[in-house]
Amino acid sequence: MTTPAAPTSSRTATLFTAAGVWWHRLSPLVGLALFAVAILVLGGELRKMPPRELAATMRAMPATALALAALLTFLNYLILTGYDQLAFVYIRRPIARWQIAMASFVGYAIANNVGFALLSGTSARYRFYSRWGLSGEDISRVVLFYSSTYWLGLNVVGGWALAGGEIQGIDSYVPASLTRLTGWLFLLSALAYPLLVLIRKTPICVGGVRIELPSMGLVGSQFLLSMLDWVLASAVLYVLVPAPRPDFLYFLGAFLAAQLVALISHVPGGLGVFESLMVLLLGLPAVKMLPALALFRVIYYLVPLAAALLVLIVDEISQRRHQVVQWGNAFGTLTASVAPKLLAIFTMLAGGVLLASGASPSDGRRLAWLAHALPLPVIEVSHFGASLVGALLLMAAWGLARRVADAHRLAVAALGTGIVLSLLKGLDYETAVVLAALLLALMVSRGEFTRRAAMLDVPFSPSWVTSTLAIIGAAIGLGLFAFRHLDYRYELWWWVDLYGDMSRFLRASAGVVLAFTVLGIARLTRRPRPAMLIPAEPERAEAAALAGASSTPGGSLVLLGDQGLLWNPARTACLMYGVRGHTWVALGEPIGPTSEAEALVGLFLERCDDYSGLPVVYQASKDWLHVFTDYGLTFVTLGEDARVFLPHFAIEGSGHRAMRTTVAHLDRLGVQMRVEMPPDVAPLLPSLAGVSDAWLADRDGVEQGFAVSRFDPRYISSCPVVIATRAGAVEAFATLWSLPGRHTLAVDIVRHRPGAPRGVAEGMIAWLLVWARQHGYTWCDLGMAPPARSERPELVPFWRRLLTTAPTCGDGPATMRTLREDKQKFDPVWEPRYLVYPGGAPLGSVLADVTALIEERRVAGHDTVLNTG
Repeated sequence: MTTPAAPTSSRTATLFTAAGVWWHRLSPLVGLALFAVAILVLGGELRKMPPRELAATMRAMPATALALAALLTFLNYLILTGYDQLAFVYIRRPIARWQIAMASFVGYAIANNVGFALLSGTSARYRFYSRWGLSGEDISRVVLFYSSTYWLGLNVVGGWALAGGEIQGIDSYVPASLTRLTGWLFLLSALAYPLLVLIRKTPICVGGVRIELPSMGLVGSQFLLSMLDWVLASAVLYVLVPAPRPDFLYFLGAFLAAQLVALISHVPGGLGVFESLMVLLLGLPAVKMLPALALFRVIYYLVPLAAALLVLIVDEISQRRHQVVQWGNAFGTLTASVAPKLLAIFTMLAGGVLLASGASPSDGRRLAWLAHALPLPVIEVSHFGASLVGALLLMAAWGLARRVADAHRLAVAALGTGIVLSLLKGLDYETAVVLAALLLALMVSRGEFTRRAAMLDVPFSPSWVTSTLAIIGAAIGLGLFAFRHLDYRYELWWWVDLYGDMSRFLRASAGVVLAFTVLGIARLTRRPRPAMLIPAEPERAEAAALAGASSTPGGSLVLLGDQGLLWNPARTACLMYGVRGHTWVALGEPIGPTSEAEALVGLFLERCDDYSGLPVVYQASKDWLHVFTDYGLTFVTLGEDARVFLPHFAIEGSGHRAMRTTVAHLDRLGVQMRVEMPPDVAPLLPSLAGVSDAWLADRDGVEQGFAVSRFDPRYISSCPVVIATRAGAVEAFATLWSLPGRHTLAVDIVRHRPGAPRGVAEGMIAWLLVWARQHGYTWCDLGMAPPARSERPELVPFWRRLLTTAPTCGDGPATMRTLREDKQKFDPVWEPRYLVYPGGAPLGSVLADVTALIEERRVAGHDTVLNTG
């Protein structure tokens, strides 16, 4: 029967989608603008402190300060792992504490450097938690718990600092009244949490997931751990600032304000944004702040990130040694393959290191020693080549994050070349050691990079473009600052000298800019692979035949041409999907043999990742949930499929007295039923079209698409049809799907004339069930209806309460409740259908995009190219 659309109006869906798309487009620009301001601020400070003086001051930092900062960092990350420890106490799952600590540490080390803590940290945890047997709902509850813990301390301590006027330096940029108001809002938002726990004694539902409120003891532990976390993090930087230092409470307020803006900026790790705000808010001399900030970035961010990478590599080797790799192969690109994404981050950082090295003055003593062994042209070419290798590493990072095999080969070759060139251009052994460590990590993890795809086939993500431009801009800015004391002359471009660092910088910068200009032109002139291409009729027919051969319910919808098709390389399985905004919706499970179709889930997630899309599966069956949850996805119940077991169905007996009365009434009126098979349906199309048009006009309705069938002459003529006629005129009809072997008969479109005899649709379905049983069918699928009403209304998700009216087999418009009641008359077996989506994704926005996708119409052969901003 006609499947109800998702429970949101088209106008609301459009607003949700538009807001999401515009935020996706603008957030990188906001981050880039804040990063540009940060560069200006830090550049002004660097003028007061040359790079060599900065490096010398960092080397002169007292060992006691460094040791204390390292100790505080260790304690801080230990406290951070307590977030997850509390979460597991909350969900009552017995997992070894050391395992929780390991997963939590990796998650926070990545999240602190990458940003987007909820998504990047969750992805890292999925690698471990899914392997340890946690369900998608359990992981969602863990994510929600530790995320709330993270913000509690920030709201309390930050709110106190703002409301109490502890951040005095901020008054120069923001009115004091607004600062205090913001602080009180932070404090009140934190206070609302324990009040909710005290007042409400029943569970709540968030995003379709039932959430039990924690005990007051856990709430108190959340506050304590989170506040201690922020105090320790600020203390790491505080001990690195030379005396005399400002008061710690004042320093803590500035630290929290800078961290908050860095989080909002979406700049990875808040790089530059945090540092510039600390400089502005504290107003300390550059000689104090810059070395402390640089060491803080290394100790608190980069060292834990390197340790996390080491943990992932050791874990990968351990898993392979014990032959437990099935989960890793299943996880794909979205959540499980954390190591490739982490390696991509390090590769991008390595590219930045090479670019920064090329923009900095060389060590004169090393150059003089090198000049005795190598001719000058070799040094010049090595310097220029090292910068180009840095550009190649930035390009390779994009492909590494997507596990592209060619990107892995490019990165390995570039790193090997970069090691040699770093030594030849000026005995830069520090850079060579960093590159060698990354090369070793890439070689150990080469099995993760298995995708065979061209790197230019998909659009570059806004975050990659923003990060790349920021790194190149920072390197060029560093060079301009380093050589500011030299007068620019045109001849410098061609001047070759052993100590001609500025000339080498100019040539290398021009080469890098030219390389990325060529890359941009190649990307713009290359026709991008469309996000979705509506297949032509022959391809749709091929997919429909595959659906029939594999007994895939709903596979015939592909004939309508509302979905794109994703095929496996052997073209033995395919998946129907649609794109709306940044939401990618797969329609049910893949079509084809299960052994070959499961791999399509990974391909679909990779395609979503290529376009920065949000993967969703609409109407997934319970038999496929284990596949989707293996990829780190979670799910909510969307509805239930009504399936009638025909050998047990009969209209005789006291339970179906009303149904027998309806059938007898129709028989007295001369209503006759029959089933027509293709090609005998084609001559009936004009009569069926008249019934369909009248049915739609009576309800002020319009045809929908994607997951909902519509009246299309070619589609209708290819399906069996049951019709109810009176005096030769068609009063009602229903299209059918007949799966091979007469195992299942599925009811699709059900429509009748507004003036048809009462109960004609119900009587027609009852007659059909008897006919199907007599013709050897085992099951009859009546389509999806809402889940049974909960005995506890407070546990019903808000999105499910928004379900609106939908057409049904009864007379007149029916509510979603009566839709279920109408199908319940036939004593069906109810099988759940699910909406599968990434944990932490906004469910309301997902449902809005699914609704908009169902309500829009597409044309075969139309390219859908996702604009990623």
